[in-house]
Amino acid sequence: MFRGRFTMNDPCPVCGLIFEREEGYFLGAMYFSYFISSAMLIAFYILAYLLWPDGNSMLLALVAVVPYLPFMPAVFRYSRVLWVHFERFACPSDTSAGTYEKQRLKQEQVFNGQSTGASTNR
Repeated sequence: MFRGRFTMNDPCPVCGLIFEREEGYFLGAMYFSYFISSAMLIAFYILAYLLWPDGNSMLLALVAVVPYLPFMPAVFRYSRVLWVHFERFACPSDTSAGTYEKQRLKQEQVFNGQSTGASTNR
């Protein structure tokens, strides 16, 4: 899905699947990002609390953020991956595609030399 640390391929270079079905599509990924980040930060906070049980809770929260920082790019990437899998599982066909995806499908078909007939289900 990704061609760099933060840059996504769109469409998929292997199967041609358009990842961004409409403008603002990846706003749903923020829910996955929130839950992944929360789980990691809670785990790091508990670990910090177990190491320093008498520590100030605000200081422990700041200490918990430090080991989380290197994981931020992975959380970004995997929240998008999980969102695409969830959304495509919930609505796998192109019949629910927005106008943005339909235009992109037509562009891809013209670019690849295919006819501009009805799109196939993925």
